[in-house]
Amino acid sequence: MPRALISVSDDGFTYTTLNGATSRYSDTGQAITYLGDYAKETATPLTVTIDDGTKTTEIGIDENGRVGAVPKYNTGAEEVADESSTASSAHGSAETAGQPDDADQNTNGQNTNGQTTHGQSASGQNGFAAYDDSSGSNGDSYPMGTPFSGPAAPATPTVKKTPVRKRSTRNRPQRLKKITIPGLVLIGLAILMIGAFVVPNIVPVDSPDTPQTIGSEQQVNPASELSVDNTQDIVPSYDNSPTWEAEVPKRASVTASDRGVLLVNDNRLEVLDADTGKSRYKAKIDQSPTFAVDTVIDGRPALLWQSGNTAEALFDGESKPKTYQLPEKARITSAGKSVLIKSGNKLSTFGAEGLEDVPTPQAGSTPMAIDDDEIFSSDWNGPVTAKNIKSGDERSIKLESPGDELKIIDWISAGHGKAITLWGEQGASTNSGHRIQLVVHSLDDGSILSTVTTTTDIVGEKSWVRGQAGERAYIGPYLFDLESGLLLMDVSSRDIHLSEPRGSIVPCTMDTSTSCLLAGKQAFKTDTDLLAVVDKGNEALVLGDDSTVRAYPKKSETQDR
Repeated sequence: MPRALISVSDDGFTYTTLNGATSRYSDTGQAITYLGDYAKETATPLTVTIDDGTKTTEIGIDENGRVGAVPKYNTGAEEVADESSTASSAHGSAETAGQPDDADQNTNGQNTNGQTTHGQSASGQNGFAAYDDSSGSNGDSYPMGTPFSGPAAPATPTVKKTPVRKRSTRNRPQRLKKITIPGLVLIGLAILMIGAFVVPNIVPVDSPDTPQTIGSEQQVNPASELSVDNTQDIVPSYDNSPTWEAEVPKRASVTASDRGVLLVNDNRLEVLDADTGKSRYKAKIDQSPTFAVDTVIDGRPALLWQSGNTAEALFDGESKPKTYQLPEKARITSAGKSVLIKSGNKLSTFGAEGLEDVPTPQAGSTPMAIDDDEIFSSDWNGPVTAKNIKSGDERSIKLESPGDELKIIDWISAGHGKAITLWGEQGASTNSGHRIQLVVHSLDDGSILSTVTTTTDIVGEKSWVRGQAGERAYIGPYLFDLESGLLLMDVSSRDIHLSEPRGSIVPCTMDTSTSCLLAGKQAFKTDTDLLAVVDKGNEALVLGDDSTVRAYPKKSETQDR
């Protein structure tokens, strides 16, 4: 009969060890409930040893999950590990994993944009919800854990666990005054931002050429370099005299990017030129767009938006968009540089002349993103496979492990040349309270670009949010340079909560209510509604309270001084 151990720690938590895995619970009742559910779901009776530090008690749980006395079975040759050593190792590892104080949950909406990215994840950032694709699958199909952001988890017995605390899913919407690419579907929704994070101290690496490892034992925190300031600038480091301005309908939804300013008002859609503010395209629409994103189609930049089963792409230099008919119940994601479309088990992407078929990964792998004509897919533990959708050439990318005995416990996202995963020891999960590694890998060769030692309380159910212009990305309190993959800032200790980046500037809130813009190592208190940073950072687009979009030029180095 399998044996489980329940031990009560001095930190007030209860740790359960079963089949070599350790989980944390708030009290003994929750631990017994979990074991009862496990026994019932797997039809496996258990012998449970409860050690509260002063005395040891044994109970039995039958295959129906009922708790009672230990059954008198003839164990024969059944081997039972030494309880005291098991308790010691389980207790010690669990305490190490649970050292940080419990953090209040911050729902990102991956900002959302969402994502449950992982479990996913793709929804947040790409504007669609997780979808159960199990129905209608067949032997040639591939599992889908979440839409494209990461591979499906390996099959395990279904066990109903009692959670340690109430947690939110990865797909929490973001509070926005406007639509933001690619979060167009978030109109009218709000993100709840609560409390301060508790994170390990971290130290930035000196050399950009070496992997960045951030250890919890260090004493310097990048957030300690962050200053909070007031500013007279509408946008920090940008001139206050606009180069152009354009009036927009008062109730219009406004989205901006390098590809243009998208206005949606009732049954009218209009795209303004981001460089001049002049109208590029106008049309009547039957329904409002539910998805919009900058993308690349056959090497050409375009602004793409979806309405129902139709998508339109306005290429740079064109005055009219290219129209695409999407498959029924299609889901699209911009996790990569190009948009990936899934309908059932069929994959496609946007081409200059129409939709182009994308090769389906082998059974057991999940498609995640398309970058530079390569589709990236993987099973749960890797390696990642990159297959050229035009030539058929294929390469395998082995992800470098951040440490001995560490395994992937969750996929956060992949695309734009990066894979973002969580790694932990056996028994760790996204809500187990363990200390884990947040790892950013290069999809060129699988090498580690940066690692952050953190806990599942901080990032276990958060989304990876890529910003406009593809310069910045964040997850929870950690802000990354999306080009290098290196950590730029940890804002947890300053009670600052990040929103979808605009170029190198990140909208944020502090003290739960004060609006700010994070630029470099300064957070500026301001109510500016920053839409986008365009033209390689040389211009900032702002939506004014007077329903006017204005473009402000970057200050010269002399002006900054």
